[in-house]
Amino acid sequence: MMKIIALADTHLREWGIPKKLEKLLSVADFVVHAGDFTSYEVYRRFADFNLIAVRGNSDDERVKSELDEVAKFEVGRFRLGVVHSGNYVNDFHDLIYKAMELEVDVLIFGHLHRFVIEKRKGIVAICPGSPTQPRMSVASCAEIEVEREKISFKHHVVQPIFCSMEVKSFEDRCWG
Repeated sequence: MMKIIALADTHLREWGIPKKLEKLLSVADFVVHAGDFTSYEVYRRFADFNLIAVRGNSDDERVKSELDEVAKFEVGRFRLGVVHSGNYVNDFHDLIYKAMELEVDVLIFGHLHRFVIEKRKGIVAICPGSPTQPRMSVASCAEIEVEREKISFKHHVVQPIFCSMEVKSFEDRCWG
C-alpha cells in the first residue's frame, strides 16, 4: 500500500504546521503540494519529505524557479497530475479537461483553500484544502491510498480553525 498526503496553499513565511499534519507527513510515502508554499524556506522544509510539488501564484521567485506548473507521476496503475490551477480552478469542467490533456486518472489542485472532490468522466479532481490558511472551511489536507487496483481518498481536518476576519464594528460582524 502507498500513502500520499496532499496539501496546498500553506502560505507560510516561516515553518509552522499543525501537529496533526506533521504526524501525517511523517508516515507518508509521498507528500504532494499543489502550490503556494509562499516562502523558499518553507518549500525547503517540505522538500525534506519525499515531495512532489508545483509552483503557485503566491510563491516567491526562488520557489517558482525550482518548480514547474505541472507535475505527473504514477502509483501502481494510477496516473496522477498536480497543478495549482489559478487559471481554471473555478470550473470543474476546465479541471477535467486539464486532467484529460495530462492523461491522468486523478488531478490534485490547489488555489481554493478548501477541500473539494469530484469525479467526472472517470477522472477524480481533488483539492486537499489548506492546512494553514483555509477559506470558508476547516484547515485540512487529503490522504490518498493506493493498494493494487484500488485508490481511496480521505479528508483530514488538521486543526479546527476557519478563516478569520477583523471585526471593526458590530455591523461588520460575521456570524458563523
